[in-house]
Amino acid sequence: MSASVTVSRGVPARTAPGTGLDFGATATLPADAFATSGALALFTVTGITPAEGVPETATNGGVPYFIYVTVTSLANRPSAAPGVVGIAGSPDGRAAALTVPPPTGLPSCTATAKPERMRRGESYATCLLALADPGQKLQQVIYWADTSGADAFDYKTSPVVWRNPAAVAPSGSPAPTS
Repeated sequence: MSASVTVSRGVPARTAPGTGLDFGATATLPADAFATSGALALFTVTGITPAEGVPETATNGGVPYFIYVTVTSLANRPSAAPGVVGIAGSPDGRAAALTVPPPTGLPSCTATAKPERMRRGESYATCLLALADPGQKLQQVIYWADTSGADAFDYKTSPVVWRNPAAVAPSGSPAPTS
């Protein structure tokens, strides 16, 4: 189910590759991870937590984490709803962990189906399941969409990174820049 929020007029500037954000901060990113010149949307990652109660058949030997994200449309008229492709858990703020919709029936992580169409200010909150390799901890969330080599929008080489502001950033991880 989508909710509506007030979004200021105009088109906000796209969040630059390599930007570091705290959980709860919003990034302006492509509504379609594979269309660099297309519409933009707002993505707010509110956290990543170790997951409990995930069936082993869904983890494939990985260590499960839940990612919580809210997506807000910036389209002025009804358009295809923005998706969460490109959002992933990360152990280091650079590499993406396998991130998929969670299995059904998990009370602490419900994958809300994106609406078919949305307009400016409409949003939906959802949860994703990220799987870490054994021995890894996922403490960050990245947007790492492949933008077909467009340097100004190369999120694959230089992802946008959300992190817990209370956590100490590991060496080599981007610090918040907002």
